[in-house]
Amino acid sequence: MSAPFTVPIRDLTKSGIPTLAEIGDRLRGGAWVFVGLGILLLVLGLFLQPERSWANLLLTAFNLACVGLGGLFLLSIQSVTGARWSDPILKAHRAMPALLPVAGVLMLLLWFGASTLYPWARPDAASQHALHGRLAWLNTPFFFARVVVIFSLWIWTGHRLARHGKGSAAFILVFAVTFTLANFDWLMSLEPIWSSTIFAIYGFSGMFLQGIAIVTISAIVLRQVGLIPAVSKAQNHDLGKLLFAFSCFWAYIFLSQFLLIWYANIPEETGPMRLLLQGKWMPLFYLNLVLNFGLPFVLLLQRKAKTNETVLLATCTILLAGRWLDLYLQIMPPVLQGGSPGFGASELGGILLQLGLGHMACWPVFMKDVNPAQELPQAE
Repeated sequence: MSAPFTVPIRDLTKSGIPTLAEIGDRLRGGAWVFVGLGILLLVLGLFLQPERSWANLLLTAFNLACVGLGGLFLLSIQSVTGARWSDPILKAHRAMPALLPVAGVLMLLLWFGASTLYPWARPDAASQHALHGRLAWLNTPFFFARVVVIFSLWIWTGHRLARHGKGSAAFILVFAVTFTLANFDWLMSLEPIWSSTIFAIYGFSGMFLQGIAIVTISAIVLRQVGLIPAVSKAQNHDLGKLLFAFSCFWAYIFLSQFLLIWYANIPEETGPMRLLLQGKWMPLFYLNLVLNFGLPFVLLLQRKAKTNETVLLATCTILLAGRWLDLYLQIMPPVLQGGSPGFGASELGGILLQLGLGHMACWPVFMKDVNPAQELPQAE
């Protein structure tokens, strides 16, 4: 490996490489447009198909929360293990938790649509035999009180970890309990009579894989424009190995959950799987496997592919699309109660809102974490 050398930032500026402030100014306008269009489309969806609009708001809030938690979890395990290989890309990790307050606000907005999303929040819930004994836990005030507590813990422990480098072990313990509870509360209770003992592990596998994909994209793109220390081929290879390994881990947990449901053959558990394996949902079920496992496995199987930035960027894009589809298949079928899948104003609005809020929340934090006067390493 060739020895790195440094180029002063003034030389990079003269060579046409944009500064952080210039890139931020260019993207800020687009982010506002995305947020505005996203809100407009979601509000429009409330009048056309309110159940889709509320479901996509839940998907947006949960996905943004998972991005923030992914950055924090990567930080925490690197701190606990004393890893040094990832030092050049830690700036991307520290910016991601800025999404947690935004996701918390979006989750609280679901108060107004809880009865549309959750069967236990409807006025007739007490008369449903299947919900007897569960309403002490699954009721609107207690549900959103837990939302406040969970996000408060995430934001508090995350701030100490991301900004001060303290409490990594404490965050892992808090994360293990609260993320499990969040998956059970926010997603699994969309269909209260359905349960899976490894549902939270399945959620973790998707969250962690998504976090690695976002960090990989950030590291490569920001290195290419000269805004973070150079990422070597060895570090690209490490990121590629993580993507490959946790794509396989996601598939393993997916198969484990599927086989448990198939083998036990309990009617309360097989209902959601039968829905996905029949009719119009079936193509999306198999597309989910292709995006989250099939294509990444093929693309990253060779060693050279794990150091090729074009292949890594393509794989990460596929995985992020797969993560959105995975959450879509967890949320939309129970909310639509047997309705057909579709992609309309609400889905597009949710995606635009995620992109816009993601930039607006994370970029200012990233700018604070980079010293504009520092020398930027550049590969020979």
